[in-house]
Amino acid sequence: NLKMDLGYGDNLDSDSDLSDDDSFDEGPRFKHGGEKAICIMPPRPGTAMMNFQELFIPRNQLTDVFYPIQEAQRWLTLVDKMGKQHRFPLPTILPKVIQTRFVPKRHLPKDVEVDRRRRQYEKINLVEELCKAGLSDDVLQPTEEQYNVVSEFAFPHKFPLSYFDDSNFDINSTAAWFELGVVGKDHYPLPARAYLPINQSLLNCQWVMAAVTAHNEETDMWTLLSLEDGCTYTVPKLQFMFLAENPHQYIKRLEAAVHERHKGEQLMLMELIVDCVLHEDIESTVFYSFKPIEAVLKAATVSEQCKRRLRSEVNLVFERLMALYELEQYIIKMPKEFPQFKNINLKEFLPRSFAVNVSGKEREELQALGITMKEKRYDYLKASLFYCIGGIEAMAGVANECQHIEKLSIFICSFSKPLSLVDFLQAQEAHSDNVATFLKFNWPQQLTSVITVVLRATGKGWLDISVNTWTVFLMCKMSRFILQVKFRMQESMEVLLDKSLMNFSHFVCDPCQQFLHLMPNYKWTNNYIDTEFPYHKPPFAMTLGINEDRKVFYSTDPEEFQPALMDIFKRCLEKTSGVRMIDSAVMTNIKYAPNLFILTVELIEDRYLRENDMMERCYDKAKLPLWGYARMYERFIQFYLMNVNQYMAAYAKAHKPSSEVKWDILEHKRLKEEVRTILPAFITIGPFYINVDTLKQFMIKKRTDIVRRIFEYYVDRMYETNELLLERCLEVYRKINERPISIEHLFEIRDFGNIVPDIVDALRGDIQVMWLEYDLLDSFFYNLSDFQFAMKWNVYAWPHQILVRLFTLKDEQKIDIEEFMRLHASECQAYEERLESLNDEVQAYSLAFNPNRAQETSVDIKKTWALIKELEKVSQTLQFRQELFELEPLSVEFLESIIESFTPYKDLWYACANFLKLEDATLGNPIAQLEMEEVWTNLMKLRSELTTSIETFNEKPEIMEVAKAFIVKIDDFVPVYNSIKDLRNENWMYMHWVELSQMTGQEIKYTIAMNYQYLMRKGILDFLPEVHQISVKASNEAESIQKAIEEEERRKQAELDALLMRKQLRKCRRDIL
Repeated sequence: NLKMDLGYGDNLDSDSDLSDDDSFDEGPRFKHGGEKAICIMPPRPGTAMMNFQELFIPRNQLTDVFYPIQEAQRWLTLVDKMGKQHRFPLPTILPKVIQTRFVPKRHLPKDVEVDRRRRQYEKINLVEELCKAGLSDDVLQPTEEQYNVVSEFAFPHKFPLSYFDDSNFDINSTAAWFELGVVGKDHYPLPARAYLPINQSLLNCQWVMAAVTAHNEETDMWTLLSLEDGCTYTVPKLQFMFLAENPHQYIKRLEAAVHERHKGEQLMLMELIVDCVLHEDIESTVFYSFKPIEAVLKAATVSEQCKRRLRSEVNLVFERLMALYELEQYIIKMPKEFPQFKNINLKEFLPRSFAVNVSGKEREELQALGITMKEKRYDYLKASLFYCIGGIEAMAGVANECQHIEKLSIFICSFSKPLSLVDFLQAQEAHSDNVATFLKFNWPQQLTSVITVVLRATGKGWLDISVNTWTVFLMCKMSRFILQVKFRMQESMEVLLDKSLMNFSHFVCDPCQQFLHLMPNYKWTNNYIDTEFPYHKPPFAMTLGINEDRKVFYSTDPEEFQPALMDIFKRCLEKTSGVRMIDSAVMTNIKYAPNLFILTVELIEDRYLRENDMMERCYDKAKLPLWGYARMYERFIQFYLMNVNQYMAAYAKAHKPSSEVKWDILEHKRLKEEVRTILPAFITIGPFYINVDTLKQFMIKKRTDIVRRIFEYYVDRMYETNELLLERCLEVYRKINERPISIEHLFEIRDFGNIVPDIVDALRGDIQVMWLEYDLLDSFFYNLSDFQFAMKWNVYAWPHQILVRLFTLKDEQKIDIEEFMRLHASECQAYEERLESLNDEVQAYSLAFNPNRAQETSVDIKKTWALIKELEKVSQTLQFRQELFELEPLSVEFLESIIESFTPYKDLWYACANFLKLEDATLGNPIAQLEMEEVWTNLMKLRSELTTSIETFNEKPEIMEVAKAFIVKIDDFVPVYNSIKDLRNENWMYMHWVELSQMTGQEIKYTIAMNYQYLMRKGILDFLPEVHQISVKASNEAESIQKAIEEEERRKQAELDALLMRKQLRKCRRDIL
């Protein structure tokens, strides 16, 4: 219902400058003497400047005119519920910014910073921020007005927040705040957000806009005008916030007041409880006896009534202290029974001073006691270690350092998440090392530093650290001070060890308490998800799995926890031993033994044994539920270890029908959903947080993969079936659609077309079976690929296309037969012409009788023979076509006569060419690689063929001479063959090559690759008889050597037999004896 404006309707959120309240007209301008007119644009026609004579009027002749000039202001306008406008000057809403005169780099100017904060403060919704901070009406109430009028039981809290307000949060004084609303001589109110009653109600309050008008310095109360109901209220500063204040700081102010009020209410409740306890004890007349006080009273000359009252007062103070101590112990041991005293510190509730309200008579009685406080103080200082400020400061420093030690912990007893045993042990090991290092090195050094710095400044006296005599040291208070420090260190160590021991024991053993009643034959009775042993924050993390040995296992063996935890428990506590005393470090002028240590683990030996035994029993029982839960997963072992590839290979080999495949898919899907439903992701079993999700997801993915691969296998199987059907259809269609290239091909197509209807019927039956098998995929809404989908329908349409093509086939074949008839006649004529040409070519070989052109003539013979073979095939084809066309058989007598006349020429020239090739191969190939028997066989075969040719061509002497010439060449080649055979003698050795070299006069180097042409170049053809003699000699020498060796072996064997015979004879003689 409120609208905020600036000036005359200018909005605060506008980016433009704020408008002024009053506008001013410019005063008359007077041209100075030296000022000249400047023409910026050229004059338009008819507007040129004209020179007139200047009119000068003296100032005293002018009439005085007064222009009222007011200060320009910007305003904030708020409209209340009744429509009345309330104006506030702009400075009342501008945040306070303190800045140096010169703006540092990367800092905003003051005006910009002020405007930016103003915009930020306006965007903050105070009510929402209070709700986020938990400052509801129940917390803010009662106000001071409600506290003074309404009953204290009407609100959850006893006191108003304003009683606990902290004025340090104020950014301005009262005068400074009201000075922001001063404009000229007028005082304007200040805008604020206030927590005020609704229509003067005492129970309901809300945050509204208000105008702050006055302040009462005596009561420190502010007067506010509510813009919601127009009523005036008197409230403390904590109950409202100026618009120029930071809302976040105001919320912190409220939170601080709430905290202080809570402490005050705790104090009041504590005092009430203690007074109630004391009220019951005061009724008794039995007092505690304090020896120092009784001694003073005996020596005093006062009445018994005074003594009794003194005893009662002292006893009351003592009882109050003891009641506070007992209440503190109850709060520590039973925190749930005292939730209002959470995090309470007893020292905050102890009295700091006592009021002195005694009458004159009582004062005289107290003076009659004869107590001289100076003497008492001197006696106390004389007996106390803290006779000077140095001793107090030194011991306070020691206490601070020891209190820091008591707050430490040797173990980490709180982790953000469960850890594996290895990580847990590493963390405990590292933390205990750091604490032990601090205790052994840093702590004694810090204590020494604290004591030395203070007592060195104290100088000579009872606490002199520069004493160098042992007897003097024992007489001084310094020895007691050092002893006190030692006891304080041991006390802190005991607190540290006891707290660490108990915390660690509770940390690892509390989750296992529920295992202690389990029997050794325990079995898991719950399902997989619901645990029998819940715990809110388990410390250890493990992963459940299955290994290749077909066993369910944990990532950390449960057997390892008991020895590992007991070992780390013992070793971490033992690390704290060896903390040195500070005697030698403080008293540097006195010699001490080097092995002075304070008591550490010895102080907690009994508690350690008790907790160690508890840990041993707990983790001995903790194995039982773990193995019981693991046995639940043995049913998944076979599937977990199953090889999917082998399973699919066996599945494909089985070639199950579609109904069984469908059942298998449904079964795998069911088992997958079963695993997803019955298995948890994580389960807590006492101190163990077990990760089952890895195993679960693996089996789910495996089931999904099997289903996917079964689908793929089935689709591939259907694809192969479709492909085979499509190939069959295409083969049939291709055969009947193929264009005939010959009459044979045409009759083949015609014969195949007669059986096509039967083939199509078989195809339709197979296609119908295929169509039914595709229903499996449709039942699972499986999407086929575009290619397979098109292939499926393509196969379905092929039988109809085949029958359509078969219907048009016969008419096309009639035309083709006539065309092939004309082509056959032309082929027969060409065949006759080729025979005539072949006959002339054969007759020309009778004129070829040059033996030196045997190779060239044999090549021509091969070409002619190839042509003859081709014409033989053509004649067979033409004969078959004659039968197809039902014509007379084709005659082949002419071709047979040509072949008969050509065969002798072919045998002759083939034999000549083969001999030349054999000769070149025998002489050119390495001698060691020649097969001499094969060479001789081929040589004799060629000689017999040439001899046959001589008999055939006895009427043609020129051709017969060719055969005779090659027979002569064969005979001349026989000695070469024999020499090669001699050289290949197995007894031919290096010395025989040397002998051959000497005989020929040429150096012959034998190599594996040496051929006979190399020897011919060395002139071996002139020494063929000598080569034969060397070969015979080598054979004879080898034979004689072999005989000598055999003779030597027979001699040695005879000697060996004789020796064996003598041994046998000796043995026989011993047997006789």
